[in-house]
Amino acid sequence: MDYWVGIPLLNVLATAKVSGRRRRWPAEVARIGMMCSPALGDTLLFSAVLQDVRAHFPDTEIIHFCMRQNLAAAELIPGADRRVLIDLTRPIDAIRKIRSERVDVLLDFTSWQRLTAFYSLMSGARFTVGFQTAGQHRGRGYDVTVKHCNDQHEVENFRALVRMLGIPTKAEPKVLVPEVAVEPLCEEKDIVVLHPWAAGQQSWLREWPEERWIGLAQRIARSETLFVVTGSPADMKRSDPMVKRIVQSGLRAASYVSPDGFCSLAHLILRARVVVSVNTGVMHLAAILNSPTVSLNGPTAPHRWGPWGQRVASVRPSDGSGGFLNLGFEFNGHSESVMEKISIEDAEAAVQNLASDVAVSCNRIVKEKSASWKE
Repeated sequence: MDYWVGIPLLNVLATAKVSGRRRRWPAEVARIGMMCSPALGDTLLFSAVLQDVRAHFPDTEIIHFCMRQNLAAAELIPGADRRVLIDLTRPIDAIRKIRSERVDVLLDFTSWQRLTAFYSLMSGARFTVGFQTAGQHRGRGYDVTVKHCNDQHEVENFRALVRMLGIPTKAEPKVLVPEVAVEPLCEEKDIVVLHPWAAGQQSWLREWPEERWIGLAQRIARSETLFVVTGSPADMKRSDPMVKRIVQSGLRAASYVSPDGFCSLAHLILRARVVVSVNTGVMHLAAILNSPTVSLNGPTAPHRWGPWGQRVASVRPSDGSGGFLNLGFEFNGHSESVMEKISIEDAEAAVQNLASDVAVSCNRIVKEKSASWKE
C-alpha cells in the first residue's frame, strides 16, 4: 500500500501543493517538529542530530513525533521538550495530532516511507525538510530535500540533512539511562549478553544459527559467566529453549525480558563483559552505551548500519558476501544463508580482540590518572 498507493497519491498532492514558489525558512520559529523511522536502532542513531538541533535552537520548543514501535528508544534519547505519539497506520488521526502541534518547521528523517512524507506534506508546518532517496519517489512534497546516500552510515545521512540547514553537527548518539528500582541480575559478577533475535522484514534472514551461539558461548565462557539471552516477550518461545541447550552444554544461562522498555535492559548491558548481537536495536543500544559490542552482520551492510561507538566490532562472512541491505528490504536475488557464513571462530576473535582493546584502554586510563595524582 505504501508503494503502490503512496507514490501516486503523494506526488499528486505534492504537485497541487507546490505549484507555486517554494517556501523559505520562517523568520520566526517557535516550534520544531522532528520524526524518524519507527525502528528502534534508527531512533537511537537519530539522537545525535536531535541534540544538534537542540543546541542550535536552545529557546525553541522541539517536539519528537514518535510511534509505538520506537517509544522504548525515544524515551531514552535527549533533546526534545515533548514526545507526541502517533500511529503510522491511522493517517487521519496521525495528521490531526501533528497539525494540532502547530509546528513552524518539520524535519523528517525517514528515508523511504511515503507515508511519513505524506504526513509531512499535510502537517501544516510552514517549512518541511526530508530525504530524496533513489527509487522511493517521496521527495517532491518537501520544501527542501537532501540526498540520502547508500555509501555512508545512517548517522552521516542524518547529519547531512541537518547541515543543509546550516546547523553544526557535533553530537554523538546518546542515551540517558534512568535509575531503576532493582538492578537486573545484580548479584552476578560476569555477564555476557547474547541477543540472537532480529526484527523487521524477513528478520530470520539476519539471525545466526542456534548451534553457533552455543559454540561461541563455550569458547568465551569463564568459571563465573552467566550468559543472558535477551529478547522481547514474543521471543521467549525461542529464548527459553536456547537457554536450556546452553545449560545442557555445561554453562550457566538465563533468559531476560526487560520489564520497562529499554531502561532495565540498558542497566544490564552496562554491566556486561561483552554484548554479542545480531544487527538490531539492542546492538545499537549497547554500542551507544559504550559497552563492548560485537555485531553479527550478514545481509546488513556494516558501513550503513554497523554499531556506532568506541568499543565495537563488526563481524561479516569471510567470503565477502552479504552487506546488501541499504534501506532494509533489498533481499531479492541474494542468498538466504549468508548468516551461516559467519564462523564461530571469527565471532570469538572479535570478542577476544575487543576484550584486549578494552583492557589496554583501561590500563591507559589508570596510568594517566596515576600521573595526574602524582602531580
